[in-house]
Amino acid sequence: MGLKHHLTLIALLAGCVSASTHAAPKEIVVGSVVPLSGPFATLGKPLSEGASACFDMVNANGGVNGAQIRFEIQDDQFDPKLTVAKTSELLAAHAPVALLNTAGALQNTALIESGVLKRANIALIGPRDGSATVRGMKSANHYFLIASVAAEADRIINVAATIGRKRIVAVYADDGSGREALKQIERAVKQRDSTLVASYAVPTTGKGAPDIARKIVADTTVQQVLVFGVTPVVAETYRQIKALQPAMPVMAFSETSHAAIVDLLGAEGSRGLMLAQVTYPTSSALAVMKDFRAAMDLQQIPDVRVNNLHLEGYLAARVLVEALKKTKGQPTRDDVIDALDQMKATNIGGLNYDFSNGRREGSAFVQIGIIGPQGKLMN
Repeated sequence: MGLKHHLTLIALLAGCVSASTHAAPKEIVVGSVVPLSGPFATLGKPLSEGASACFDMVNANGGVNGAQIRFEIQDDQFDPKLTVAKTSELLAAHAPVALLNTAGALQNTALIESGVLKRANIALIGPRDGSATVRGMKSANHYFLIASVAAEADRIINVAATIGRKRIVAVYADDGSGREALKQIERAVKQRDSTLVASYAVPTTGKGAPDIARKIVADTTVQQVLVFGVTPVVAETYRQIKALQPAMPVMAFSETSHAAIVDLLGAEGSRGLMLAQVTYPTSSALAVMKDFRAAMDLQQIPDVRVNNLHLEGYLAARVLVEALKKTKGQPTRDDVIDALDQMKATNIGGLNYDFSNGRREGSAFVQIGIIGPQGKLMN
């Protein structure tokens, strides 16, 4: 055996000994289970595209500690049972060192209750859920990057009150996440001495929005409408309200995809809708946004399609990459968890994340944007 082959064999054996998963040496496997088909694909696709953009950029620049990242994605169709099943399949087939971006309150609840993450001892970074219910379950495997629905409600109500809009109507998706959002809106309204004039549940199909819109505009004392739900619900509600009262202020939570709203309503039809965001996808104020834009440009995704969900997927991947940089050799799931737990006020291009001392909510950052001309999200 030649010296070159001998050294290669030694390296391979060393990698096998140090790795706790089935991933080949010099390759790091990361997984994600999100909705990629059906009406909720507008939630899952941009999350996975944003994460993929980050990993592609990292790989193009030599990877992490010399290792390339392989990103494996499964479609759960936004079905909690499939979330658990697909996560289990992904863990068995690809042995990832971490998971990213599982979306939905019921989906994350199912993961926690099933024990699949706990048994695998694997970190789920950037789960796309802000409910108090899921966070209250205190899953040691969940590392939240986005602000909670409670934090969003506080910010939204505060912004509305600051500009004199204290008579609020809430429209929420008639599901677990929507009902949780209503509770947080009710709490925030009381704390800000505002008034919840009325609240309306709308099916996740958006059916019933015309009747709700008529009731809202019939009350001339209403100063602000808040909408919580997936994009189709928000789009149909906004369409109906704007048709009856174009000047009525409407604000949606970050559950809503900016790009998908523009796709559904058009640039002019979506104009004026205010959106809560973790930060602005088109902002140049933060250094991380320059990196994000460069990564998205490599994916050849048009600017008009890039939204907050792309950014959230990207940031989840960036946080994982920062954790991986702190590991040595072939990283294991334990290594990733240890690195995350040591993140204290970690600055990633202007955004700070802190998971030290058992924290699992790394950030409470919320901004409000508005859809302007040409469908662009603006300050």
